[in-house]
Amino acid sequence: MPEMKNTDIDLRLVQAWLKEAGDIAMGRRDSLTAACKHDGSLVTDVDHQIETYLYKQVSQYYPGHQILAEEGARLGNDGEYLWTIDPIDGTRAYASGLPIWGISIGILKRGEPYAGLFSMPATGELYVGVGEKAFFNNRLLSSAVMVDIQSPTAFLAVPSNAHRLFEISFGRLRSLGSSTAHLAYVARGVAVAALTRPLYIWDIAPVMSLLRATGIALIYLSGRKFELQQLLDASPSPEPLIAAPVNLIENIRMLVRNKPPE
Repeated sequence: MPEMKNTDIDLRLVQAWLKEAGDIAMGRRDSLTAACKHDGSLVTDVDHQIETYLYKQVSQYYPGHQILAEEGARLGNDGEYLWTIDPIDGTRAYASGLPIWGISIGILKRGEPYAGLFSMPATGELYVGVGEKAFFNNRLLSSAVMVDIQSPTAFLAVPSNAHRLFEISFGRLRSLGSSTAHLAYVARGVAVAALTRPLYIWDIAPVMSLLRATGIALIYLSGRKFELQQLLDASPSPEPLIAAPVNLIENIRMLVRNKPPE
């Protein structure tokens, strides 16, 4: 077990919250109700239950901190810390009984990534990024992920509707159900790269420290630099994103184009 406690925030405690939230999600899989939000994405009553639980924990233990959560929970003040909460990333996969979904918390300090945790209860995966270190199930990940783009197992992780949005020349594509999981798999070296739809801060903040600690770059599809601070107003990123090792990201980007409007 890596040392996950520091003078400001007890990440072991946060990990325990995610374990409890995961137990809630696993226990509710056969008794959930779902509805479409105004943007067409899916939300369940389990999303709301987990968000409420995590919001209460953060506000109780760290009352001076800001909170920004996907399903609407907000706590604003002038504190230097901001917590992002995504109660279930991959809600459609979760509601369909599939395993690739997760519960995530990101922590920013003065607008910069401080720590992040992403728990995948159905598969038993836990990703943690803090400072210059990244962990997968308490195992330290390499600070320079090495991938072989020509490997027979190499794949590009993409959104489920990628065929409608992009022209992609990469040989093997996989859509697994969760954007945050896709990014975590790049950091772990399982996926060569990830192409995402426009994302929100709660999708990215939980894995920003993980990506940085493993040498993964994150840029817009146009090639513009990505700045997490641009999403602090809870708006989506202005365009799709690509995550890949620094030495490969430009090569990957050149293999993807937006489809022209029909």
